Amino acid sequence: MQSKSLFAMIVLFGLLLLAPPPGGAEDVSFYAEQELEKGWQAFNQGDLAAAVRSFRQAAVINPQYAPAYYAQGHADLAQNRLGAAIANFRKAIDLADPPMVEAYINLGFALTLSGRDQEGLQMYNQALALDPMNKDLQLNLSNYYCSQLNAEKAWEHIRFARKMGAEISEEQLEEMRSLCPDEE
Repeated sequence: MQSKSLFAMIVLFGLLLLAPPPGGAEDVSFYAEQELEKGWQAFNQGDLAAAVRSFRQAAVINPQYAPAYYAQGHADLAQNRLGAAIANFRKAIDLADPPMVEAYINLGFALTLSGRDQEGLQMYNQALALDPMNKDLQLNLSNYYCSQLNAEKAWEHIRFARKMGAEISEEQLEEMRSLCPDEE
């Protein structure tokens, strides 16, 4: 009789170990969000090493948390680690629900920086399908088209971004004009 109750306790204990913790994924997401916020604060203060640690920790806490991979990709870009940035932005895109437009934009940027212009344009176009009114995307497209020596398309996107309220300094516009003359 005693062995049956011992066996029952072992089975019960085993089932308790398999059960999700109280609160489940919501608690995990809360801690991942906290770590991510801490990472962005460090990033904005210029402490890239602390930011990277926090972004990675957020992904460890919740491996399905798309914003953690997006943030890691952002930090990778800041360190000119294009391969890692591309991988992290792709992971963020794969996990994000709803789609994360910023991940597509930054993936496009990283791909074009790495010389993969057509793939970059594909990502920009996917972002455009999701959010055609995104002024950051419009500015990235203007830079893309200028790099392709397509001044007409470059200025089309600059004008559109400005109509949406994008702030472009006169210095930036002059640089764009020198690289990609405006025909108007």
